[in-house]
Amino acid sequence: MKINGKEVRIRSINDAIEAGIGYVPEDRLTQGLFMDKSIADNIIASSPNEHTTRLGTLDLRAVRQTIQGLFDRLRVKAPNVQSPVRTLSGGNAQRVVLAKWLARRPRILMLNGPTVGVDIGSKAEILSILRAEAADGMGIIVISDDAPELVACCHRVLVVRHGRVVDVLEGDDVAVDIIREKVAA
Repeated sequence: MKINGKEVRIRSINDAIEAGIGYVPEDRLTQGLFMDKSIADNIIASSPNEHTTRLGTLDLRAVRQTIQGLFDRLRVKAPNVQSPVRTLSGGNAQRVVLAKWLARRPRILMLNGPTVGVDIGSKAEILSILRAEAADGMGIIVISDDAPELVACCHRVLVVRHGRVVDVLEGDDVAVDIIREKVAA
């Protein structure tokens, strides 16, 4: 595959991360978060290398700025960044998973069911965040069976059946009824 015009080989998770690809899993509770850790620890978990000094030590000021900045920007509803993740609602837990990957500043962010199990308000805010990241140049890939979610955040939809792309929808074809029709075909 090519990222920013440069050919990259992805043979492992580390290769993907090094190439600038982030992944938000569908099951945030078992695959995306450290439930007994704080919001702060979870946000910074995937990006220690992005917060080091020239000497290779952790830049604590940069770490605090990243954590607080993402906590505020993603509007995580919790008393503070030291609150344990296990105390958060589904929507706020999803925001923390998203913050964890945004802290890495990936070139491409792949999200599997980004709004599964979140309330309607959180869903709208999460999709708004994804649109803003895309507008700033990040490649966003959404894996979802929720047609309204796809319409809300995608300009192109690939319909996949049995591991193969069977249709590509763009422009006016990115509509709930058309997506549902193509999926059912």
